[in-house]
Amino acid sequence: MAYQYKTEQDYKKIIADLKGGIYQPLYVLQGEEPYYIDKISDYIEEHSLSEDDKEFGLHVLYGADTTAENISLMAREFPAFGLERQVIIVKEAQALKKIDEIGAYAQKCMPTTVLVICYKGKKLDGRSAAAKTIAKSGCVFNSEKVPDYALNAWVQDYLTSIQLTTDYGIPQILADYLGNDLQKIENEIAKLKQAVPGITKITKDVIEKNIGISKKYNVFELVEAFQDRDVPKIFSIIKYFSDNPKELNPTIMGNLYECFKNIFLLYYLDGKGLPDEEIAKELGLPPNRSFLVRMKYRPAKQKYSAMKLFNIIALLREYDLKMKGMNVGSTSAPELLRELAVKILA
Repeated sequence: MAYQYKTEQDYKKIIADLKGGIYQPLYVLQGEEPYYIDKISDYIEEHSLSEDDKEFGLHVLYGADTTAENISLMAREFPAFGLERQVIIVKEAQALKKIDEIGAYAQKCMPTTVLVICYKGKKLDGRSAAAKTIAKSGCVFNSEKVPDYALNAWVQDYLTSIQLTTDYGIPQILADYLGNDLQKIENEIAKLKQAVPGITKITKDVIEKNIGISKKYNVFELVEAFQDRDVPKIFSIIKYFSDNPKELNPTIMGNLYECFKNIFLLYYLDGKGLPDEEIAKELGLPPNRSFLVRMKYRPAKQKYSAMKLFNIIALLREYDLKMKGMNVGSTSAPELLRELAVKILA
C-alpha cells in the first residue's frame, strides 16, 4: 500500500483551522492513537484563550470524575464575566457513563462554548443518533494508529518537520526499535536533540550513543540485502535473527512486501516514461524520497524479472499468514524466514 495516513491529514487541517481562529463548538477526538488526540486538545487548551481569560474560562474535567449530564449543563452556561468563550476539555472521556447524552447537547450547541471530548481507545457507535447529531454539529476526529508499513515514513516526515536529516535507513531503524508509539518516538528524538545541541543530522553512530540502539542487524538491513540480492548477507542476517529471535520485528513481512511491490510496479511506471519524482509519488513514497527510485528500486529491478517479482509477492502473502501462525506447527519465525529466502532467491 502507498503511504497514506488520513489521521495526520485530518489533524493538520484541524490545527490549520485553529491557527486561523476557526473553532468548532464541539470536538469529539476519538480512536486508538492517543498522540493526535493529545496534540489537538493541548493546542486548544494552550491557544483558545488568553492567559488572563483562562482563569475563569478554561475548565479541564476528567471522565471518571464527572458525568455526561454535568458536562452538558456546564456547556450550556454562558461564559463568566462576559468572556468571548468558555472552553471545556474532558480528558479520559472513555470513562464516562452514558456518553451518548452528549448527543442531546449537540442538538443545540452553545456558540460561546468550545467543548472538547477526548475519547481515547474507543469510538462512538457511528450508527447511533448521538454520533450522527455530533457529526452534524461539530468536529469528529478519528485518530487511527499509523500502519506498521507506514511507520518509517511517518518517522521520516516527523524528522523533516523539525529540520533534521538522516542517513539512509535511520527512520526504519528508529521505527523498528521504538515501535508504534508516536509519543515515545517524539520524546526520544527530543532527548536526542537535547543530548546533542545543534544537531542537524542523525547518523547510526548518534542513535547508538544516545538512544541505545546497537543491534548488529535490523529488519531494514534485511530488506536492503534482498534489494541488492546479497545472498551471503541475507543468510547472515537470518542467522542473527535465529540466534536473537526477539530482535525479529513482526513488521518484516510488511516491509518486504512494500519493497518487492514497489520494484514490481517500477516495471510498469518506467514504461510510462515518468520522471523519478512522479514515480516516487505513484509508489507512495514520502516527499523528498525520490532518490530511492534511482538508488534502490531501479538497481533492484535489474536483479529480479517481472515474473519473478509476481511470484515473490505471492510467496510473501503465503508466508505472512504462516508468520501469523497459520498451519506452521512449531516452525519458528526465523526458520520460516529462511524458507522464504530460499524460495525468493531460487
